[in-house]
Amino acid sequence: MEEPKQVQKQGQTQNQDQTAVDKPSSILGDGIRQFAKNKLAVISFGVVILFILMGIFAPHIAPSNEDPIEPVLQRRLQPGIWEGNSETPLGTDSLGRDILTRLIYGAQISLRVGYVVIGITAVFGITIGLIAGYFGGKIDMIFMRFIDIMLSFPPLLLALVVVAILGAGLENAMLAIALVYIPQVARVVRSSVLKVREMPYIEACRAMGGSNFWIIISHVLPNILASAVVYLTLLLGDAILYTAALGFLGIGIDPATPEWGAMLSDGRDYLLVGGWWVTLFPGVMIALTVLSFNLFGDGLREAFDPKMDL
Repeated sequence: MEEPKQVQKQGQTQNQDQTAVDKPSSILGDGIRQFAKNKLAVISFGVVILFILMGIFAPHIAPSNEDPIEPVLQRRLQPGIWEGNSETPLGTDSLGRDILTRLIYGAQISLRVGYVVIGITAVFGITIGLIAGYFGGKIDMIFMRFIDIMLSFPPLLLALVVVAILGAGLENAMLAIALVYIPQVARVVRSSVLKVREMPYIEACRAMGGSNFWIIISHVLPNILASAVVYLTLLLGDAILYTAALGFLGIGIDPATPEWGAMLSDGRDYLLVGGWWVTLFPGVMIALTVLSFNLFGDGLREAFDPKMDL
């Protein structure tokens, strides 16, 4: 009687093992399903996609007969479709330029700022965080003291100082914003690396004679990459906001460039004298885009890395 029971137990164990094999846990799949449950994050993701498409296809979306830079003084401060003017649906600015056209081309500039700033930040921030967290000791201390000094400055003030040193221009503005973000990303990555480097499989790799470079690239980086990507996504909205702030202050880029912050600055003198649309629409675009990126990033964090140390 004992033997059939043992066989039955073995059969149940094998079935359980087989079920475990047939239904492997998928971190990516679970994260996507969790993200899909967050309706606000999904809607924000849709807005982000629309923003990206608008930036990529700006020359094809914008009215073909409108130049985003060339003034048309005979129609300056012309109201839009609410006054029956379908030629310029969102009105014109103080130099007669179509606001809708400038908003569309402004999305292209903001998109460029986003991927350049995040690209620079990712390369340097992740590298510094990996080196400081993995090696520790004096290397970690030197990097972290420098990071602490950088983080002690208000972000916008630090960006203003860098632009003041390098000079005005879109490229310098992007570099300034990247320098603000690099210490933040490095700190987040270092925090993740400190947890990963103590894992048994890392110790096993060292015992087998694996080089530090190979261990970092093959084992440490893949395990902290998700946290880094989520955090970088959270920074995208801030990058657009800081660029707009520099443009509003007149030190980011050429005032004639159709950048949302510069457009906001151009319209402030006409806000209370009948030209409210010159300021309203760029402000709405900045707020909507930044909010969408932030909600999208929060959704990614909750789905893929809810315990992220920010």
